[in-house]
Amino acid sequence: MIDRTNLLVDILHSRADRDPDAIAYELVGRDGRTTVLTHGALAGRAAALAGRLARCGDGPVLLLYPAGLEYVVAVFAAMMAGRPVIPAYPPNQSSLPDRKRLSGIVEDARPSVVLAPEHHPGIPAATFLTVPGPEADGTSWFRPAGAEQQQVAIVQYTSGSTGRPRGVLVRHDSVAANTAAIAEAFGLDAASRGMTWLPPYHDMGLIGGLLAPMSAGIPVRVMPPEDFLKAPLSWLRQITEHGVTVSGGPDFAYQLCVRRAHNDAALEGLDLSGWSVAFSGGETVKQQTMDAFAKRFAPVGFDPAAFVPCYGLAEATLIVSAGHWSGPAEDATVSCGSPVTGQHVVVVDPDTATPRQEGQEGEIWIAGPHVTSGYLGADSSSLFGQLDGETFLRTGDLGHLRAGELTVTGRAKDVIVFRGANHHASDVEAPALELLGRGAGTAAAFLVDGDAPCPVLVLEVRGERTAEIASRVRAAVLAGTGLPLGMVVLVPPRTVPRTSSGKVRRSQCRVEFLAGAFGDAVVDDADMLAALTADRPTSAAATELTTLICGIVAAVRDLPQCRPTDSLTDLGVDSVLAAESAAVLEDALRLPVPLGTVLSAATPQDVANALVREWLAEGRAEDAVLDRVHSVIKGEAAA
Repeated sequence: MIDRTNLLVDILHSRADRDPDAIAYELVGRDGRTTVLTHGALAGRAAALAGRLARCGDGPVLLLYPAGLEYVVAVFAAMMAGRPVIPAYPPNQSSLPDRKRLSGIVEDARPSVVLAPEHHPGIPAATFLTVPGPEADGTSWFRPAGAEQQQVAIVQYTSGSTGRPRGVLVRHDSVAANTAAIAEAFGLDAASRGMTWLPPYHDMGLIGGLLAPMSAGIPVRVMPPEDFLKAPLSWLRQITEHGVTVSGGPDFAYQLCVRRAHNDAALEGLDLSGWSVAFSGGETVKQQTMDAFAKRFAPVGFDPAAFVPCYGLAEATLIVSAGHWSGPAEDATVSCGSPVTGQHVVVVDPDTATPRQEGQEGEIWIAGPHVTSGYLGADSSSLFGQLDGETFLRTGDLGHLRAGELTVTGRAKDVIVFRGANHHASDVEAPALELLGRGAGTAAAFLVDGDAPCPVLVLEVRGERTAEIASRVRAAVLAGTGLPLGMVVLVPPRTVPRTSSGKVRRSQCRVEFLAGAFGDAVVDDADMLAALTADRPTSAAATELTTLICGIVAAVRDLPQCRPTDSLTDLGVDSVLAAESAAVLEDALRLPVPLGTVLSAATPQDVANALVREWLAEGRAEDAVLDRVHSVIKGEAAA
């Protein structure tokens, strides 16, 4: 049985009854003005919306509001009504990846209700509701019986999935356990003050940024994510001006702040001496980043001991382990602290499912009330393993335990195995990023398999990209890791693919590299590049697909014909027409057609080859792709 006093909806009602005028959340606008949401107002507005939800049948509730106070009201309303809430990015109709992700979520979850500020086409069989305004008061509404039981509170879709979206089923008791564990691990008390700019559509932004403060009973200031990205130092100014004690984000957020504070004038007015918990998680926590941030902001009072490296994942609700940083380590690894209360963490050999010894690397397994039950509508059996009669979540992450603290070393799929040695992708990327400092953006290391396996590093470089820089990077990686890179590829900023939450998509980067997507890159071995990316004999699927693409391009451009090797640029296919062609092809085949793939290809044949490679890399069978292309061509011929 669940202790009802720990459920967030009961915590909210208790605070609303006891101190209704106390601030729960406040939204800061770009002009610096704030809009306040008290415990009493939140309880009243959420209850009013919960009553409307209760009259709309059963099933999950899709949440499409932007980050803000209405978002908070919507989450608590769904919880009050006993309806699972699905956090999702507000749809951007101009972004094909955004539309694809949303359509995948809708197809998978089939929500019966959508909470959004406006109606969105393409979501069938759903009732659209808006969040009531400040005047709403539903405190007389009573939750239906059973709303507090062990049922799903959140369906959290994973950010890194490149294929079919996977919705993690997070129960009410798991949310209660995890948010309480966060408050304990961070040492939150009545004097604590929180702030978040993290997107609430992901687990760290929702569970850590919005729900944990309610569990701890502290006010939290909310900044829209886009405001932080446009002006990262505004985050630090809010911490200064409002006495924030706990706030954080992924590693890249701290990197952004260091880059923007390029002179002492940028530090004027900052006082970070009261910032006692600067958590870092959601992606690899880099010692280099923490060291650079601590040095840059030491003049304005930042204490490096405030850093709290964390490890977590949606399948464990959010946080797994956390601990204050003790400073740079000789081997440059970063401890993510001790497992939080309720998280049983072991490190095992992923092949034999036997425990590793102290300090030995293996796969991280987790058990306890924080662990979710699996994915919505999908076989989750492979997600779990058995050890000594207990069921554990297999995270797919690698790490080791030493003196009770967990160090995460990487993802199993991101390990580069070369000449009998294992190299973590993040370790390979680190020397290159350190070498270039502010001149570097994001990096992605991966292995291209074949008769002669080739380790490749794709590195974003600001400013001039030269072969001399590539040579220096190659030497730095060799000295730092012992891995001889087969190729260094220098690309412009914002080229390396990332998830919507900022994680590097190394496998997708590999696919795009092999597809020739980095046409304006500077490489240090042109002959090897030609060998790696050369088109193999065109498959039957690519041959038929080329014919289909030629027909679509000819129709979009109103041309009498389009040949497989015609230059798309010479045919006048600009970004708008490329987007139209990609949309037509995607709708016809019902397969993903990334706009970037079309834009980076020179000819229809190149588009077809690249798409087939991507589809096969995602696990689709070539015969199935060929059948689908055939059916479309025959359908068009019949028309």
